[in-house]
Amino acid sequence: MAKLFNDKNFWKKTAGLALPVAMQNMLTSSFTLVDTLLVSRLGDKSLAAVGMAGQWGWLMNMIIFGICSATGVFVSQYWGVKDKKNIHVTMGISLTISLAVSAVFFALSFFAPNSVIHLFNSNKGVIDEGSKYLVIIAFSYPAVAITNILSVVLRSTEKVRLPMYISAITTVLNIGLDYCMIFGNFGFRKMGISGAALATLISAWVGVIVLILLSLAQKNIIIAPVKDVFSIKKQNVAAFSKKAIPVILNESLWGGGTFLYTLIFSNMGYEYYAAITILKSFENIEYVFFIGLCNASAVMIGKSVGKGEIERGLTDSRRFMIIVPAASVLIGIIAIIFRAPLVNIFDMGNNISQLTITTAIQLIVIYSIELPMRTLGYTMIVGILRAGGDTLSAAKYDLASLWLFSLPATVIAAYVLKLPFIWCYIVMFAFEDYIKIFFTIRRYKTKKWILPVTTEGKIGLDKYLTTH
Repeated sequence: MAKLFNDKNFWKKTAGLALPVAMQNMLTSSFTLVDTLLVSRLGDKSLAAVGMAGQWGWLMNMIIFGICSATGVFVSQYWGVKDKKNIHVTMGISLTISLAVSAVFFALSFFAPNSVIHLFNSNKGVIDEGSKYLVIIAFSYPAVAITNILSVVLRSTEKVRLPMYISAITTVLNIGLDYCMIFGNFGFRKMGISGAALATLISAWVGVIVLILLSLAQKNIIIAPVKDVFSIKKQNVAAFSKKAIPVILNESLWGGGTFLYTLIFSNMGYEYYAAITILKSFENIEYVFFIGLCNASAVMIGKSVGKGEIERGLTDSRRFMIIVPAASVLIGIIAIIFRAPLVNIFDMGNNISQLTITTAIQLIVIYSIELPMRTLGYTMIVGILRAGGDTLSAAKYDLASLWLFSLPATVIAAYVLKLPFIWCYIVMFAFEDYIKIFFTIRRYKTKKWILPVTTEGKIGLDKYLTTH
């Protein structure tokens, strides 16, 4: 075990890739936390409404995340052999698909906001608040799509600091505008929940503009002639689609399944969903470190596979399989210890019900106990199997654990057995994470997940297989 981790270069590379991404996600999560704190002063209904509208946007993000994951597979392997031409073509394909997805979500959100919010809850107050938020936030969706694609290209080529700086800028701007626009401070008009949406919209587009301007100044990988980015040929689309479609379907269907969880829980009572909104603020912060580690895993393993250094990729994968759950135990313990004071800061305006507060405290405990299993499953799917090129198996195991086991079990728990809300939440976690880990580790042991897309990687794999 000591020999496995006695590699200074591994730790240096991991820190260099993981920490900026973790910091970027920490900034984003800090904004979500502060945004939730400010909106919570408007009451349970506003808090639940923002959470529901946010979940709708999250469904879009999951589809775009699937596109980003596929993009990362190609870009990291192309980066291993410094193939900039194919990196730019991949970026063009990804931008085109992501903007099309954002256009669909914009149309539904802008033209039918009441119908979208009604999916979550039938309370008129919640629908009214959520609709006001959604029609404004819809204009930020294209900006989110552009930022995510450009950021994953930068991270996959080991340029991780710029996305972090953009997150810092947008987070500070968003929080400042929230404070001004929600409550009417510093001469701004008091806009309530609409102010929260407008603050997010402005900061999202500022992020895009600053990212492009700084990239022009740096002349980094995302800056290329338009004809190089969008000179997309059939063979490029075919190659991308072969790897991307399983990942996009994976994230879309996984997001759809999680969306159904939201419908189940939100219809059990808006107080419960307000508690989930509070949990998600802390969940994002607990998870940021692991997103950084998973990004490091994906880039390092993908680059090794692309270069044909198969043994190196396997060694790094074993390291991440141990590091991630071990670190999550520590973070989970800290969250459990401080659960009560953390949740109670959301009731500064005395507008949150005791049911919401009590439920949120219970949810933090449940989530923290489950965190090691959840992060290991995430790492196996995103940081190892996909990085090696095995996007189809990753999709199969991720979706099967959700759609064939966890979602049916949760529906039975809620509507057949009529278990209390907390027990339904436990059922959801248990039936998804443990089944996913079983199948992904079994696949990992076969080494059939190593599927290079570069010529160098294929040669390296052949050599490895003949000697092992």
